[in-house]
Amino acid sequence: MKLRSPRPRSSLQALKHAGAAAPSALAQQVFEQLRSDILHARLRPGEALSENRLAENLAVSRTPVREAVQRLAREGLVQVLPQRGSYVALLSLRRIRDALFVREAVETEIVRRILAATENPAGLDALAASIERQALALGAGDLEATMRADEEFHRCLLQGAGFSGVWPVVAQARDMHQRTRAIAVPELQSGEQAVADHRAILAGLRARDPALAHRAITIHLGRNDVLTQRVAALHPDYFEEQDDHAETGV
Repeated sequence: MKLRSPRPRSSLQALKHAGAAAPSALAQQVFEQLRSDILHARLRPGEALSENRLAENLAVSRTPVREAVQRLAREGLVQVLPQRGSYVALLSLRRIRDALFVREAVETEIVRRILAATENPAGLDALAASIERQALALGAGDLEATMRADEEFHRCLLQGAGFSGVWPVVAQARDMHQRTRAIAVPELQSGEQAVADHRAILAGLRARDPALAHRAITIHLGRNDVLTQRVAALHPDYFEEQDDHAETGV
């Protein structure tokens, strides 16, 4: 089923009634909504961000929008160009590859540690439940719920190994390529493969088979690089121009 990827106006209705909130709370709500819109590719890389239009869509003043844009710029999700305005930051192949390197280093070790420890049926059941939620959301065509369940699976892996505190590191790396995944799931129909990969990882863990589990997690994470290349081919305007020397290390 083709997944829905709604445009910002339809996703911002929850803030329409937030006008009575305290200024700091409202600014946080605006920030979280715009951040979600960028990470889920409802606001596309390179898209101009008009404070007036965003404020109108959100039914708020320009002040919390301006504060949110400044925070997003500090996170690298927005680029502010003097005399030109603010834009959703372009994607970087190099930074995405760096992020995938971090994820592979952490998550393959997490799988090894899960198998080295005493079997944890509750942890495996939590992984299975997240897979089912992902499959149901995918079947319903709900992109955001699909990606939320995908994230839950990987968070459960860390929890199962007793390394919940490492999640911020993984989450930051995931954010770096979240937008390519948000584009790939509906446009390249990559969601079904992700569900199948998660099932393969779980099968390796249930079988207590290190080689099978390691191969499954490595293949799964490696697909992100392939998907990024395919998205770059479809939407080259979403990506920064690459420095060949930087890419090769020469």
